Amino acid sequence: MQSRKHLNSQNSVPPNAQAGGAVYSVFLLLVALSILGAGVAAFTKLTHTNPLSPGFLEDTPPTLAWHEVPRGLGAEAATISLTASDNSSGLDEVIVRISQNNQPIELSRRSFQSSTVLNDTVEFKVDSRELGLKEGNAELQVLAFDKALWNNGSRLSAIVEVNFSKPQITALSPQQNGVLGGTEMVFYRVTGKPPEAHGVLSQGTLYDGFHAGGWNDGFRSRPSVYLALYPMPASFDDSKEQMRVIARDNLGNSASGSFNYRIKQRRWSSFRAGLSLQRGQAIKDELASYATREKLAYKDSGDLATDLKSLLKILALSDEGFIGTALSETSSKRFWKEAFLTPVSATPTNSAGDQRIVYLDDKELIRGTSAGVRFPVSKRTPIVASNTGTVVFIGTLGLLGNTIVIDHGFGLATVYGHLSNVGVQRGASVQRGQEIGSTGNTGFSQSEEVYFETRVHGVPVSPNEWWDQSWVTDHIDNKVNFILRDAS
Repeated sequence: MQSRKHLNSQNSVPPNAQAGGAVYSVFLLLVALSILGAGVAAFTKLTHTNPLSPGFLEDTPPTLAWHEVPRGLGAEAATISLTASDNSSGLDEVIVRISQNNQPIELSRRSFQSSTVLNDTVEFKVDSRELGLKEGNAELQVLAFDKALWNNGSRLSAIVEVNFSKPQITALSPQQNGVLGGTEMVFYRVTGKPPEAHGVLSQGTLYDGFHAGGWNDGFRSRPSVYLALYPMPASFDDSKEQMRVIARDNLGNSASGSFNYRIKQRRWSSFRAGLSLQRGQAIKDELASYATREKLAYKDSGDLATDLKSLLKILALSDEGFIGTALSETSSKRFWKEAFLTPVSATPTNSAGDQRIVYLDDKELIRGTSAGVRFPVSKRTPIVASNTGTVVFIGTLGLLGNTIVIDHGFGLATVYGHLSNVGVQRGASVQRGQEIGSTGNTGFSQSEEVYFETRVHGVPVSPNEWWDQSWVTDHIDNKVNFILRDAS
């Protein structure tokens, strides 16, 4: 019998053989992993899916949603957008088509094969005429697929009207005679398709018009007659651009027409507002405190002139934002009849449109166009509503201090600033001459005063015209009576 020692020696594996076997096993493992990796890569490239992703086996399709449901397509190219999302495996492809008479046309195809995209905004243009679409109905179709194993898909569609018919628009007012910085009114008739938007187009801005029945009951039997108040901004140059009346339907089809007008040039003056270093520091501290409370983007530099200049610009934009929002909607009813009143029985120190130059210790700090006028008074004085209307804003602004804004209808509004107190509430109806507050020294003011603006569709205009009964009679009342009498 062999000894245990001899048997063990016969069955044992040399150390170098053990090491070689281990290396070989690792080699086989690496080969297997390489083959598996190559297979995964090939599979991923071929199927655009990632078998190692958590959503590889999910079966939930992508979600699709219009940003605004398309209402239809007109003669002008329309931009349509939607959101596609898949929060599991990610988006693979989004295809947009339009189909008419069972003839699909591909509008857009977006592929996300090389990256992981969970959410995407898809925007595309549809030019009906270029695509050869006919009037009638068409179907917009959106298809989206994800990167899961099953390549889950979803579909979104909308039936849209294709219509190339345009409204017809004709100016009715024979002549407009205005002044730069002032206001005018034009009547026009819209026939054919009902307009969704209409008014006066000037410098790329549409100043909305309204049905004339809201101005005078005599027009209620004439549904095709409209009117628009519009400003004549100081920047308007009639040698480079022409104002036009325009009407646009719900599909974007638009028509425009010319109307006769003359614009008289105007010269503006300048006036000075002076601040001592002590007063400038006090105002700077007040304005900076307001900017901090409102979380505006202001940083103190330590230099009084620099900080004041920065604050005046920042707060001017902030104030305009509040007033612009308040005036973004206006009543389609005329609330007033007579000429407007001044807010106090005093003489303004400037005209709207004048250059205001602010000095700090006799050095020019900043200059800009004054949108309104200032009425300084010797003591606290009640102010009145310039005319009948609805209070659409009450609040404390950075530069204007305590402020009231009144809508008088058809885009016409008045603004009252620097008040010490406010005696009306937002939404209240006020009458011409009704007391609404008192003069003050709030905001960026140098004395007891009331700051006053007249605006048309948010654009500051000269209030002097609206204070003048002769102007109101000639430019407003007589035009209304002419159209009532002559427009059938």
